Amino acid sequence: MDDKKAKIMGQGLTPTLQVGKDGISPEMIKEINKQVEDKKLIKIKVLRNSPYSKTAEAAEIINESCKARVVEVRGRTVLLSRR
Repeated sequence: MDDKKAKIMGQGLTPTLQVGKDGISPEMIKEINKQVEDKKLIKIKVLRNSPYSKTAEAAEIINESCKARVVEVRGRTVLLSRR
């Protein structure tokens, strides 16, 4: 799926995971991988109380650690698709 199509499809999605004060844990990485395999496209909300000052920091960690690729970072939301 190309990025343009993924962005259009992602507009109607609601975030299924939230990154909170504990940050991105190994358990969260497993859950992200599971959801991306099942759904192909997911949204993650980075809460204000997370240890990341910018959403792009969390997106970079997710991109490096998961079987998902970051399609878009908008506000405090990260859109991911399967690699």
